Amino acid sequence: MRLPAIVNRHKSVVESFFSLSVLNGVVLLFPLLTLPYILRVVGPANYGVYGFIYILVQYALILNNYGFDFSATKQVAQHRDDKVYVNKVYNAVIACRFLLFLAGLCFFMLLSLWLLPSASQRWMLLGGLSLVLGNTFTAVWFFQGMEKMRYLTIVNVLGKTLFLLLVFVVIRKPEHYVLLPLLDGLGYVAGGITSLLIARNRFGIRLAWPSWADIRSQFRSGAAIFGSTLGMTLYRKSNIFILNFFVGDAALGIYTAAEKIITGFQGIISPVSQALFPHLGRSFVGRTYRENIQTLIRVAKYLVPLLAAATLFVVLFADWLIRLLCGAEFMAAKELLMVMSPVLLFGGMNYLLGIVGLVNLDRGRSFFGSVLLAGATSIAWVLLMASRLGALAGAWAMTLSEFVLFLTCLIVLVGLWRNPDRKPLF
Repeated sequence: MRLPAIVNRHKSVVESFFSLSVLNGVVLLFPLLTLPYILRVVGPANYGVYGFIYILVQYALILNNYGFDFSATKQVAQHRDDKVYVNKVYNAVIACRFLLFLAGLCFFMLLSLWLLPSASQRWMLLGGLSLVLGNTFTAVWFFQGMEKMRYLTIVNVLGKTLFLLLVFVVIRKPEHYVLLPLLDGLGYVAGGITSLLIARNRFGIRLAWPSWADIRSQFRSGAAIFGSTLGMTLYRKSNIFILNFFVGDAALGIYTAAEKIITGFQGIISPVSQALFPHLGRSFVGRTYRENIQTLIRVAKYLVPLLAAATLFVVLFADWLIRLLCGAEFMAAKELLMVMSPVLLFGGMNYLLGIVGLVNLDRGRSFFGSVLLAGATSIAWVLLMASRLGALAGAWAMTLSEFVLFLTCLIVLVGLWRNPDRKPLF
């Protein structure tokens, strides 16, 4: 009788976990189907160009998200029974994202005139920015806050299925690599439209342009998280951007392939942390810092073995993973993959301690400071070592920065445990 009681008591978390598990299973399965095909058709050099364009799109995506995936999620989770409040938050966040999309579109297309040497690459970036348009209306934060992850799963599976079908239909020759960003974007646009329909039909959201006061309020709420997520993107994604100036397109493509595999494994093990963020954000209210940190410790006891097992699997089977997912042309990615493998352990713990922990404990500024330190470490390492180590410098930077972030988050939490009233170090 004990297990059903536990499941019933944490029904929303269990539902979120299984929905996200299905989603992340799909996130793993689809690259298993598409990545080997894409890499074999377009080749390392063309994939390196695509990887550079993809990083620019990811920067635009971070601007578009702004921090709402956490700040708005927390607001919805804590006020989900107040339909008027939730409706106001929904419309304000969508409006903020649309304004950010327009700003990002102008900025990144102007930036492309300097960064991208050919017209075809600029068209690739424009096609990729359709991903940001779709993301504008994809309310991941809303479904997380309501703890209705099954709708998030529906939206994402639809988008990824469309991308998968388009890849096999459209990508037939090496020169077709220029269409990859647009195909990815079309999947996101389909997901965004579906998300709007679900919000209206299932949750009674009434779409309307919000007041400027509500828009300013959401921008203020997401500011600290935006700084943190931007910093995380700088040290996680800037490697490809910087390496582009030190290594050739083929080496960049090999590095991008190794990073994609690590990202895929992070997708497999992320459901637990993603499901816990809104749940703990709601449960932390009214409890002491020590009680909430004890909860994080209990979660970590179960999460660490899972993360360690994933890390060990990548180390032991790196050769097999490269051959299966990338092909013989990409075997140079094996060493990169092994060096990157600790990112699974430290990155997973950073999400738990930083996002789930410090953000929900209203210590977002401390997390932001930690991220800036980790990001500065990563960028400095790549700039100093890329000329000597090539793409391997980016792999070491990934692992080093995640380790630095882990240590700083741990230091902040220990200080909070010992003296909750003490002013944070950063």
